[in-house]
Amino acid sequence: MINGLLNLYKPSGMSSAQAVGKVKKIFGPLGQKTVGHMGTLDPMAEGVLLVGVGKAARLFNYLAGHKKQYIAKFTFGYETDTLDKLGATVHTTSDIPSIDAVEHAMQSIVGTIEQIPPAYSAKHVDGNRAYDLARRGKVVELNPVTVHIYDTEIVCQPRMNEIVVKIDCSSGTYIRSICRDVGRMCGSLATLEYLQRTRVGSFCVENAVTLENLDILKENALIPTHSVIDLPRYDVPAELKSDLDNGRKIQFSSPGEYKIFCADELYGIGSEVNGVLKIITYLKD
Repeated sequence: MINGLLNLYKPSGMSSAQAVGKVKKIFGPLGQKTVGHMGTLDPMAEGVLLVGVGKAARLFNYLAGHKKQYIAKFTFGYETDTLDKLGATVHTTSDIPSIDAVEHAMQSIVGTIEQIPPAYSAKHVDGNRAYDLARRGKVVELNPVTVHIYDTEIVCQPRMNEIVVKIDCSSGTYIRSICRDVGRMCGSLATLEYLQRTRVGSFCVENAVTLENLDILKENALIPTHSVIDLPRYDVPAELKSDLDNGRKIQFSSPGEYKIFCADELYGIGSEVNGVLKIITYLKD
């Protein structure tokens, strides 16, 4: 059975769900239809999208929370309802901030901040997706969420009203909201014109595989499941393999989580529960 993690380069103009659908079509004829992504990337955005294939799709809780890095272009002078260039313009201004003002605003958000997500987002409001309510003309009020901005850097200024920035941030950060907030902090308005996710944890854009190349490489593009789990390894003695295979209790007293191997085969992620080994995420074929 085919299992592993895919560092996919999602193109702009395609939703994360559509990208997963493309991957399913490639691996389906090879006998694997279980595919899931590890953190949504907006349709307008391009770049790194981690995709789990087979048992690796169970690693969402271990990979979705990784630190992320983006390259974004903010265009000042207008704001849209979606906070990106795909939306309808709702406000304009002739006040364009200086690069120094933008840099000061960007530096001021470094650290732990409270951020209000965009109305057009996948957040749930009374059981509905926020973007579904917004598209129906409903007023969407979202609660602030706590995110962490590790670092910001101005990359260049292509035009007087455009700034390209690099942002290192925690999972759950909306770059569209940063763009909105920086524009307003500078006494202006701003809209996200371009977004590329360049890194998720240790997975970078330079090593990402396009859908076109994936169609050629297929399973050869997958990263082995055991190598993407950043946990210490624990090897169950080979003489206990039958117990492990049949769910019998194995004494275990080490605190924390481990990659559990036996006979050099990955069984999953395990931890100690009441003095015995518990496989909490089963990854064995």
